[in-house]
Formats: sequence, C-alpha cells, structure tokens
Amino acid sequence: MNILESIAGGLSSIWSHKLRSSLTLFGIVVGVASVVAMFSFVGGIGDRIMEDFELLGYDNVFFVGSRPPDNPDNLASLRVSKGLTLEDTEILRKEVPEIEWLTPAVDSYVVGRAGSEARRFSAFGATPDGFPLLKLEIGEGRPLTWTDVENHTRVVVLGQLIKEDLFGDANAVGKDMLLDGQSFRVVGVLRMKDFSQMFGNSGQEENHERVYIPVTTSMHYMTGSKRIDYLAIRIRDDADIGAAYDKIHDTLLQEHRQVEDFQIENVAAQIAEAIQGVEQIISTWNTILSSIATVALLVGGIGLLSVLIISVNERLREIGIRKAVGAEDRAIFRQFIVESVTISVVGGLVGVALGAGLCGLITFAATQMGQDIVVPVSMTGAALGMSFAVAVGFLFGLYPALKASKLDPIEAMSRYA
Repeated sequence: MNILESIAGGLSSIWSHKLRSSLTLFGIVVGVASVVAMFSFVGGIGDRIMEDFELLGYDNVFFVGSRPPDNPDNLASLRVSKGLTLEDTEILRKEVPEIEWLTPAVDSYVVGRAGSEARRFSAFGATPDGFPLLKLEIGEGRPLTWTDVENHTRVVVLGQLIKEDLFGDANAVGKDMLLDGQSFRVVGVLRMKDFSQMFGNSGQEENHERVYIPVTTSMHYMTGSKRIDYLAIRIRDDADIGAAYDKIHDTLLQEHRQVEDFQIENVAAQIAEAIQGVEQIISTWNTILSSIATVALLVGGIGLLSVLIISVNERLREIGIRKAVGAEDRAIFRQFIVESVTISVVGGLVGVALGAGLCGLITFAATQMGQDIVVPVSMTGAALGMSFAVAVGFLFGLYPALKASKLDPIEAMSRYA
C-alpha cells in the first residue's frame, strides 16, 4: 500500500465513522483554531501599535536644545557661548550624512485673530523639512517652502484645532489672519492622523494647537533674535543611530568652540526602547497562548491515540491477511502513521478555517461596537497550528502503528475470529 492509498484509507476511516471522527478531531480543531485566532489577535494588536508608533513621527529623531554651559562659573565660557543658530544647521547638514531631515525651531506664543475670533497659541517657526521630519500631513493647501524661508514671507500653516477655533468649518486657505497684530496669509492646514483607540490621539493635539511659520519670519517678526530654541533632526532609516548621535555631538561641540551649551535628547532611543518593550510583551503573550493551545492539542492527541488503538483492534483480520501474503512490518507501520497524520491534518485544516472565521468575527464585532480593531489572519499562527497538528498526528500515531506492525499474522487472524 503506497502513501496515497494510506491517505485515502485515513479519509475513508474518517468518513465511515463520522461521530467518532468528529469527537477525535474536536481537540485538534480547537487547538489549531486557538493558535490561529490568538496569534492573529495578538499580532493584529501588535501591528496596530507599531503603526501608531510610526504615526507618532518620533522614530529616528533627535532634539538638540540650548542650555547653559557645563561650567557656569567660567565667565570665558559664558562669553564664548553663542547658543544654537542657523549656522549650526548648515554645518550639521554638511558634516553628518546620516541626517535625512533637519529643521531649526523657534517657538513663541502669540495672539491670533481671524475676524471676531481670537486665541493665544504657539507659533512654531520651522523650515519645510519640519513637516516630513515630524510626519505632519497637510490636509488643505500646502506646507511651507524654502522660498518662504528665504524671503521671510508672512505665511502660516494652521493646526487643525486652531483652524476650527478661528475659522470653524469654513475654508481657511487663502485667507488672512493676524499674529500679534501682523497680517499673515494662511497657505495650509494640517490633517489629523487616525490613531487606534488604544493610543487615543497620542499627543497629536500639541501639533494641532499651534501654527507653523517660516523660521526666519519668526526670528524677524516675533522674537527679534538670531538664536533658535532647538534643532529637530531625523536620521535615515539605514543609518547607525549611535554613530549619528556621536557625530552630531562632536560637530556641534567643535562649532561651539568646545563649549557644551547644548543638550541632545535621543528620542529615537526612547521610541526604540518602547517598541522593544511592546515586542517583548507580544512575545510573552504568544508564548503563554501557545502553551494553552498546546494543552488543547495534547488532549486531542490523546483522543486520537484512543481511536487509533480501537482502529487497530477492529482491523486485526486485515492486518493479519496483509502480513500473511507478504506485507512487511514497515509497510503496516507506514500505513497507520500516514492515516494518523492524515486525520490530524484534516483537523488542522478545519481548525485553521475556524480560526480564520473567529478573526473575521472579532473584526466584525469590534466594528459593530465602534472599535477600530482589525484582526488579520496570522500566517505564522496558521503554519504553527498545522505544524502542531502534524506533530500530534505523528507522535500519537507511533504506538498504534508499532503495535499493528508487530502483530503476528496467525495471532491477529485468530484473535479476530
């Protein structure tokens, strides 16, 4: 009997004893479905959390802020200290190739007015690099341009919340507004990002409760100073974060005549640490849930073992006749092992289908309740579940297969009679 005949025999056995086969397959089906559903659920949540981290816009980002020199008692250091300036941005662009986006930032509080509506908020002076750097998305109009920076143009991009406060539902692009009594033209409005409910709005209100103007415009019309508050820097994805940090530090230290009047906040490391923590939690949950599912599969394996032993006893005459006409022990062994694995594979396939159905049901139920949760079927969970099913079929089929292969043909036929 070849492998295909053994597989056909296993399927025939399942079909001939529907109730018994259903009870046998139940544990395997539940175990595999549990693996698929739980891996999919945990993986779906993990993927959404990672997407939210991506939306935050702080991965691979450094903030370089001004601070007093390390030795404030040294008057010479205080005199040499010049703080952060626009010249620093040019030096960093030249000396640190790992930098992808860089913007100087000047933050000042202003009173904004549009028509009869007025409000106090932050005016964030930046360059066009600031938008992709912080992953700020334009919903209406356009972002700032380098021409705006070069010409000190009085243009403004509104955060969504500021736009709603000052202009309501009306289109703000192209309209004029006052910032500290000076006229600015609205050229764009930010778009709010869609975070999952686990993250809420993830602090994006801060980005939408301020307005964005060219950094040179801010320095000329708002602060009247050449100093900037801080530098925001995004490092390329393929760059070494640690090496980039060291280059930025050393370049600024050299540019500032060895006076450390700046401080680098490694937000990238903080985000990486948070992501690592999430990955560890997901890994732990996968391990726990896999252990639970393994128990269910073992229970199914014990049921399979019992049914296979019964099957051997029911087929003593068949086994005896086959051995009497020359069937080798290994052929009998192979037949029962293949049948055992076939039964497990059928249970595994049904379990995968059931697990996929549960994923769809969870997604549908979440949508009906207004929750933004999508549970895609985990291919890892499906592969792992099927692997467990095959392993259970093989391991729990060993004893019945060995028992059948070692039977004496005369004894087998006499016991059947």
